[in-house]
Amino acid sequence: MSLSTNAVPVRRSLQALLLALTLLLMGCGDTSNSPEDPRILGFPPQVAYLGVDYNYNFGAVGGDNLLNYSLVNNPSWLALEATTNKARKGIVLRGVPGITGGREGEDDLGQYDSIRIATNDGNLIGDSEFSVEVRHNPLEVVSGTVTEGEPYEPEVSKDSDEVCEVPDMSVSPGVTVHHEKLVSENTKVTAPSDYGSGSKDYQTYRALVRVDLGQPSVEPVSVRFRIQGQEPCSAEDEEELPCEYEGGNQNRAIYKEDLILDGNNAYGSGFPEPPEYLEYLSEDDDGGTGLLHFEAGQTTCFIPVWVHDDRFAENTESFEVELQEVTEGIASLNDNGAVRTRSIQIEDNTPTAGFETESITVSENGGREVTATLNRSNDTGETLYAAVEVVEVTDGPSWQVDLCPEQGSTDCVTASKTTNNDSLVIAFDPGSDETTFYVQASTSSDAPLKEEIMRELQFDQSFQYGREFAAATTDSTVETYINEWPDDVTQSELGFSVDSLVAGALGEVYVAGVDSSSAIRLQSINRLGNPDVSGGTQSDVVALGENSGVDSGGWPQTSDAIQLAFAGENTGTTGSPQVTRYLGVAYPTASDKGMVKLFRSTISTGDSDNDGNDETVRSEEAEEFLWQMNPVADGVWDQKVLDVNQDGTLYAGALDNDSVRVTRIDTGEEGDPAEPVADPAWTENLEATDPLLNGLFDTDTAGIVALGSDKGAVDPGTNIGGEDFYLFSRNADGGAVNERVQFGTEGDDRADLAGADGNRFWLAGNQGGPYQEDGSGDFEEDTDGSAGPFLIVVNSNGNVQGAIHPDIPEDQNWQVSNIQALAVSGNDAFIAGQTGDDRAYLMGLRYTGSQSGDEPSIEQRWSGIVDGANGIVDMDNYRDRKLYLVLETDAGQMIRPYDQVGNPLTQ
Repeated sequence: MSLSTNAVPVRRSLQALLLALTLLLMGCGDTSNSPEDPRILGFPPQVAYLGVDYNYNFGAVGGDNLLNYSLVNNPSWLALEATTNKARKGIVLRGVPGITGGREGEDDLGQYDSIRIATNDGNLIGDSEFSVEVRHNPLEVVSGTVTEGEPYEPEVSKDSDEVCEVPDMSVSPGVTVHHEKLVSENTKVTAPSDYGSGSKDYQTYRALVRVDLGQPSVEPVSVRFRIQGQEPCSAEDEEELPCEYEGGNQNRAIYKEDLILDGNNAYGSGFPEPPEYLEYLSEDDDGGTGLLHFEAGQTTCFIPVWVHDDRFAENTESFEVELQEVTEGIASLNDNGAVRTRSIQIEDNTPTAGFETESITVSENGGREVTATLNRSNDTGETLYAAVEVVEVTDGPSWQVDLCPEQGSTDCVTASKTTNNDSLVIAFDPGSDETTFYVQASTSSDAPLKEEIMRELQFDQSFQYGREFAAATTDSTVETYINEWPDDVTQSELGFSVDSLVAGALGEVYVAGVDSSSAIRLQSINRLGNPDVSGGTQSDVVALGENSGVDSGGWPQTSDAIQLAFAGENTGTTGSPQVTRYLGVAYPTASDKGMVKLFRSTISTGDSDNDGNDETVRSEEAEEFLWQMNPVADGVWDQKVLDVNQDGTLYAGALDNDSVRVTRIDTGEEGDPAEPVADPAWTENLEATDPLLNGLFDTDTAGIVALGSDKGAVDPGTNIGGEDFYLFSRNADGGAVNERVQFGTEGDDRADLAGADGNRFWLAGNQGGPYQEDGSGDFEEDTDGSAGPFLIVVNSNGNVQGAIHPDIPEDQNWQVSNIQALAVSGNDAFIAGQTGDDRAYLMGLRYTGSQSGDEPSIEQRWSGIVDGANGIVDMDNYRDRKLYLVLETDAGQMIRPYDQVGNPLTQ
């Protein structure tokens, strides 16, 4: 026989009295625990839910006789089950909050502490105390994403008794949908009134919205729901588009046009009946309502919605699912993690248009073909249309961009500083995945000290709304830079032969060489392609070197290997813009001591003459030379490579008879007034055998990195073959050497050029291999390849990441004979050199990072012949916008800018 007493949470004052009374009725006041005392085993769950079965099967041990059980301070909904098996030690605790004990509903919510279960054998007793918190049983609309043209079925365990039956998902009825605002194909619209209306035939597909009940209820639960589309709008809200497509409505599905709940009610017939657990209640123009029924024990059911596979390009749209009211059973829409409202996304299945490239450079009064692509072939069977426009800009100098169907077309759309209200319609044919259009540009800017004008192309997304057979579009843009360097700069204009070229910060370039009197010359050419020094400081052109008239230190009569390095950054503020530029110059000398020089110039904007207008001003030429020095006082310094960073720290690399030497030189100050002076920080020697030094780079994380090749061992490595590559790095601030790596094949591995961006390094050579990386950071022999010009990519640890022997497509009748110039930008590399028939070529490549045998780690992107040239002297990349090349021609040298895909930018 058992004895129990009941209590609700607020009746805490009676707990002690009731417990004492119970113990007296059991007949024993001794509660000490001896081995023979009965003991309760187990601990029941601490959380219960309204409407959900709560139970626990206690065990017990001890006692000399059959045990009796009692429950003390328990809530009214919780009790011990009666048992007839007196031989069993243990008992079941059970209850359903909100239902048992008087069906108190939400009054049973709360925390119940100090609930005690006790057992006795008529003489000895044992007890255990526990707590229970009663919570709401939440309903949740589960998130999901539907794709047009496909049924959507959430992932569930279909065999579970807790899951409602999944309806037939193979059914896709045909529907005739009426659209209130409609425009066809490439029809031009300028106002909402240009849109018509019409009916279109589509297939529609089931999408199941999953609704979960947190815990299985002992009684059925029903909930009324509503499917809601776009809210009604008014013509008063219209601006450029019908109100259905204005602002936030662009991302909201239109009920009946994009989806429907009760298809038979909306379209007459042809739709299957809803599953038994779903009941339709009503339909209106904006949404539909229904009842969803969970049988006892079920926790997952579905609201089937029909989503139409229309022929409109749309943003990712959404519709709302709202659980409005629990009409049967006990469940919560607001508490304990309930989610009563959820936006369900509908992703469009129309092919999406983008741009093949992120930036282009167009010559002033010239043009460039641009490719627009689809993310997949146009599989609609119809022509798809999109519209391209120029992003509006109303400040700065005058400019004009013409968007044309093709070069030479007169059917162009013009955008300018004052007029920009039209777009160019482009077409993607059935089965194609790209199309092209032509961009022409001009500007009235003639300021050499300012950056090139940039205008952005983008898709006119308003074009697609309500338009049948429009391609979907993205926010992608094409940065369009207008090149104002119109003509090749010739050797006769410069007055000397160029050995080295480096690109600056504003589109200018710096060139160095030796003139006919064997004097070293150093000169800048501004971004307008003007090398004329007569323009003064405002022309951003300055001639330095022997007999330049500007203090730039001492110069030898000649040198055979002049090196240039450049770094520039914005050192001003938003209110006072300023660009600081550092130019390093180095060359070997007859005394084998070498020479390095550093120049610094600034370009700033401000009201320098107090006339109320901002002017762009360059620093005084006479103050731009900072210092010069021989890098070391002892030993041989055969100067080979140079780098400078944005702080003006200069790094120089050289060869001794049997070593590689690297030094860092800072800029200090001496005297009164203080004058800049060279301040050497450290010099590092790398023991080698017979080395070449191809590159020296200041990196963000790998320190200072030197690359080259050697015919013997490079300390502390061992020789692998006849000649090996090496990589040497050390901390830029001095201290530990990071890496000394020797790598290559058993043959001769000779590098001629090196380039870097970040911590990825490129080596180029003219005779080596055949190379093929093996995926482990090393080489393996390419048995199908042949030795010849090559490119290799390594990381800062010297691990090989890619290798390629440049090859030419069969439709181009030439071969790569050598690589004479290398420029690097991010994952892109550019090489130039001579062909087998003594012409010059230019090629773009990209590091893909692929380690798959099916995909190359380095891919050739484009290549072409350089018109009029028979060789390349040097090349540099300008901010991913241009390539500057020094060309050898029959008429002498020329400096010519190219765009990022090898198109010449001069006339």
